[in-house]
Amino acid sequence: MGDVFAPVMAVFGLPGEAAAVLMGAWMSMGGAVGVVITLFDQGILTGTHIAILVPAIYLMGSQVQYIGRVMGPIGTEGRYIPIMVGISILNAFGAMWVMNLLL
Repeated sequence: MGDVFAPVMAVFGLPGEAAAVLMGAWMSMGGAVGVVITLFDQGILTGTHIAILVPAIYLMGSQVQYIGRVMGPIGTEGRYIPIMVGISILNAFGAMWVMNLLL
């Protein structure tokens, strides 16, 4: 996984394995934190990497859960859900890019 995502994650100053954090965040913020801690313990992520990832975890965190718990029950039209998800992912990537510049 790290090799596959390395070119994309390098744009943000992150190792390829950091993509697992973003995938975890999309499903569960708690899961993403668990992945961060594991990768940190293994020496794959540093404190700087984590600082770059944290805004993305919050901006795209738990979307799978929210789509099922909120969007469906309130009657959100299905055609709008991908747009909302896409916007939050773009915001997360933008935040990681800015954090990489700042750090």
